[in-house]
Amino acid sequence: MGQLSGLFYYSSMPDIFYESKLKFQRALQHIHDLNQINTRFIEGCPYEVFIEHDPHGADDLLKVKATNNLPDSFLLTLGDAIHNLRASLDYAMSDIEFELNGRRTTYTNFPIRETRESLVAAVNGGLKEKAPKAVIDHIVEVIQPYKGGNREALWCLHELDNEDKHRLLIAKVELAFVDGITVENDAGAELAIDRWLIVEKFVAQRPIKGCKQAKVRNQGRATFNVVFASMLPVNLKPVVPTLYNLAQIVLSTINEIQLVFLSGEG
Repeated sequence: MGQLSGLFYYSSMPDIFYESKLKFQRALQHIHDLNQINTRFIEGCPYEVFIEHDPHGADDLLKVKATNNLPDSFLLTLGDAIHNLRASLDYAMSDIEFELNGRRTTYTNFPIRETRESLVAAVNGGLKEKAPKAVIDHIVEVIQPYKGGNREALWCLHELDNEDKHRLLIAKVELAFVDGITVENDAGAELAIDRWLIVEKFVAQRPIKGCKQAKVRNQGRATFNVVFASMLPVNLKPVVPTLYNLAQIVLSTINEIQLVFLSGEG
């Protein structure tokens, strides 16, 4: 049997990875904090609805754009979450080394590489002396933490962690929908704008048929997506759901490695 904490399963076997799972729990707290920061940001109405009048008398253009950047606290907490998820895997390998050899050595980490070949080279470069063969085989043959492997998501996590060592991870706000916009036309009549799906990357616009010199009366309510920047390996994926998915994969990996190690094979 095990325990459930939200969506996360914890094995009830002898827990040699106690510190590893402490790191994981800290990462999970950071993800929860991100969700709260995100909610407060969106509630602050970080967008603007405005009208552009055509100087030649054509229909007005209704426009909407995001006006605020994500707060620094969001980007800092994002980096902390990523780092602690990655570190929880490294702690697991260090715990195995300690259980096996009675010591912890420098540079022991959970191997994640871009290719299978480089992963095999990494484990042959010294990890095979720090962990049982069964554990190493499970990492290489089952988990496959490399680009294109079974758990390519771990390679994405590794790349994000490396990126955060040099600069803040980049996330951006994208408008998804706007509901409830109303405008007043030049005759003084109020018009309701249908729900608006936003597909443009920067400033979205749509003509207001038959309207000239209209005025915005209600900015409506917008729905936002907070996504990773396009140059990252998780490009344009929503930040918080992606982190919860990564957390689930990390914890499953830790539990699997613990099970293989305690089985005594190799």
